[in-house]
Order: sequence, then structure tokens, then C-alpha cells
Amino acid sequence: MAKQKGIIKLEGTIGDITFYKSVDGHLARAKGGVSGDRIKTEPRFARTRENGAEFKASAQSGKLMRDSIRPILMNACDPRVTARLTKVMSLILKQDLTSIRGARTPNNGLSTATGKSLIKLFNFNNNAVLGTVLFKSWTITPATGVITLPNIIPTSDIAAPVGATHFSISGAVEVVNFATGVYTIRLLNNDSVEIKKFVKE
Repeated sequence: MAKQKGIIKLEGTIGDITFYKSVDGHLARAKGGVSGDRIKTEPRFARTRENGAEFKASAQSGKLMRDSIRPILMNACDPRVTARLTKVMSLILKQDLTSIRGARTPNNGLSTATGKSLIKLFNFNNNAVLGTVLFKSWTITPATGVITLPNIIPTSDIAAPVGATHFSISGAVEVVNFATGVYTIRLLNNDSVEIKKFVKE
């Protein structure tokens, strides 16, 4: 992959070179590789087929996760979230020790302690990680889905933009079945809270 430089940026294919735009800028790449038919049928490409099947499983699981919390992601701005989540799902898939290579799934990987910790640490918006905005510990009760954020003082516990007068906190509790593709989600919202009323005179 090469970066395009200069005033004129190209998009499309010229000869064996494809020019395109991505989040990394204007890029170019050479056409090549083995035909799809050979990869699908020849024994020598068995490992390639296994890798492809597992990448597909990781990408589909990542999409299901994104779709399940789309109401919250609508206000997030992280163009790399799809690639990052697919990568994490791939790592979780590798925790599946019960399936043969090529048939491993993130669903089985999530049954392990390592798989659970990998998804727990994932941030859907790297441009606004919760720990850089909210400086207050919180707890969640899994049985009820209640998120508790006690005794919050907005002027010291919230990294509010200059000029902000109010804030609100939204959350969600969901159950995702990666084997069936079925999920349920419950959105949690509080009323808008005024920031300045917590400021000492």
C-alpha cells in the first residue's frame, strides 16, 4: 500500500494499480494475488480457507455487537471502531479451544475468562474514553442492570467542554447471543443535570 502525494488525488483503477481513499488518506495498491476459485478448491490453500472462515466469524460477531448498541454509537465518532472490534473478536475467537482451526468462533471464546476480559476492556470510542471524561467510580448490578453513580459532583467529576451548562449520562445493558445472532438491549438514561448549581459561590 502506497500513499498518494501531490495536488491531484486519484480514485479508481489504472492498469494494475487501484487508487482509493481511506481514513488513512489517499492510497494506491497493485492488483495481484491468487484467483478466488483456486483458493476455494486447491488443497494447498486449506490454511487460507481456514483463516478466511475465522476472519468472517470475527467480522460478523463484531457487526452484531455494533448493531446491538447502535442507538448509543450514533453519537460516537471513531472511524476505526469496526477494524478494532474485528481484531478483538479475532483474539477472542482464538480462545476457543474446543473447535478445530477454521471452525473456531468468538461465541466459544467468550466462555473463557480471557475472552471475557478482552471484550470488557474494549472501548467503542477511542476519541472519548470514559475514563478521560468521567472521574468517578461506578458500579453495575448484573441481575437488574442498574448502573449506580453515587454522589457525583459535576464540576470536579465531569470533564465538561468550556461553556457547557448541563450534562446527562446514558448507558445500556444488553445480552448478545453470538451463536444465534439474537440480542436484547435496555437503554438507561437520566434527566439532564445542571452543572453550575454545584459550583460553590
